[in-house]
Amino acid sequence: MEYTVIESPCKTALYRHNTKWLPFNYDINAYRGCAHQCIYCYAQYSHGYIGDDNFFGSIHAKTNIAEVLRRELPRFGREAVNLGGVTDSYQPAEREYALMPGVLKLLADYKVPAILSTKSPLILRDAELFQRIDREAGAMAALTVTTMDAGIAALIEPGSPPPSARMAAVKELKKAGLTGGVHLMPFIPLLTDSPESLEAVFAAARDAGADYVLVSGLNLRGATRDGFFEAVRQRF
Repeated sequence: MEYTVIESPCKTALYRHNTKWLPFNYDINAYRGCAHQCIYCYAQYSHGYIGDDNFFGSIHAKTNIAEVLRRELPRFGREAVNLGGVTDSYQPAEREYALMPGVLKLLADYKVPAILSTKSPLILRDAELFQRIDREAGAMAALTVTTMDAGIAALIEPGSPPPSARMAAVKELKKAGLTGGVHLMPFIPLLTDSPESLEAVFAAARDAGADYVLVSGLNLRGATRDGFFEAVRQRF
């Protein structure tokens, strides 16, 4: 699927969410929508707030996010911030727009702890900035890997880099001295939940030197549900 990037300046950069079970209260989302096209993506609901029903193909880039964040951080309480709660900060558009370096530099300047999960090895471009945040306040980065089967990954995450490249990125994060993990999120019944599939992810994470693996099941609330089952019908 092709995607279109729409430059959409934002009014706020730090978003406080109301979810009580997460270990952080704030997100920074440099984009809306995600071209990784994961059929199970729980965040598809978020495009409804802007009246856009094309979460995978209509990517909104918050081109002024660093400028807005610079105004907000002096009044911020230095809580841990999650980078990319409803998007992937290192999706393909980031190669062109490079919004993340500005965000990361500010978090380091203001000593704000950062947590990030991505499916893209592009995170390695900013490894030195993550190292700086880690020295100043603490940082954790993870690569999401749902399966090591490249064929299945191409059907459920068609816009994402292959699983082997993501595991290689975990290894590089560890070489850079960072806390690096693997998010096996979600595991999908009958597609990626066999003992062999799960063991392959854990084994690859171990070989990459990952500090941890986090696992969760499907979240098919809202807009995700119909699209997920339609994709399953068409592709499997």
